[in-house]
Amino acid sequence: MSYIKFDTITSTNDFLKSYAGTHKPENFFYVYADYQSKGRGQHSNIWKSECCKNILMSIFLKPALSPGQQDLLNKMVSLSIVKVLQKFNIPGVRIKLPNDIMTEGKKIAGILIENKIHGNKWQQSIIGIGLNVNQTDFVNLPTAISMKNLTGKTYDREQIMKLLIEQLRFHYGMSAEELKKEFNKWLITNGK
Repeated sequence: MSYIKFDTITSTNDFLKSYAGTHKPENFFYVYADYQSKGRGQHSNIWKSECCKNILMSIFLKPALSPGQQDLLNKMVSLSIVKVLQKFNIPGVRIKLPNDIMTEGKKIAGILIENKIHGNKWQQSIIGIGLNVNQTDFVNLPTAISMKNLTGKTYDREQIMKLLIEQLRFHYGMSAEELKKEFNKWLITNGK
């Protein structure tokens, strides 16, 4: 797996968008940082994270999907995060539309997917993932929680990132029907 690591960066998504414009990264190429000074979430929300505590990564993908299948990409990414958290026995993990992964009623991960589509051709996707791993204090973020908050354990961020890429590759190979069925099992609104 090819990747670039930064100590500090403004935004992994912004860097990867620029990088992809001048290079030709392979599918699942990723960048990650110990700290982002201008991390972003959905709708220009700020993504705050302590240095060296969490996963702040962006993944390049040139999906073999039609522009009308954008929801499938979100399903692949959401399921990949859920399955990795399951491997570490994180309790009560659920997907909250459109882009949050929740546990214990709090947000443990967020997804920011930025697509470049030209006409009927999907040019690229930049998949940003913020996953709260080892941070335990979330000042002014009462709805945030981390893996360490839940288990008391300290985790290897690089190991988790490699597992996320493996899971994303796996879910990328699933059919649309399989993805929808599996995704619906993890939705907070499932059965309601």
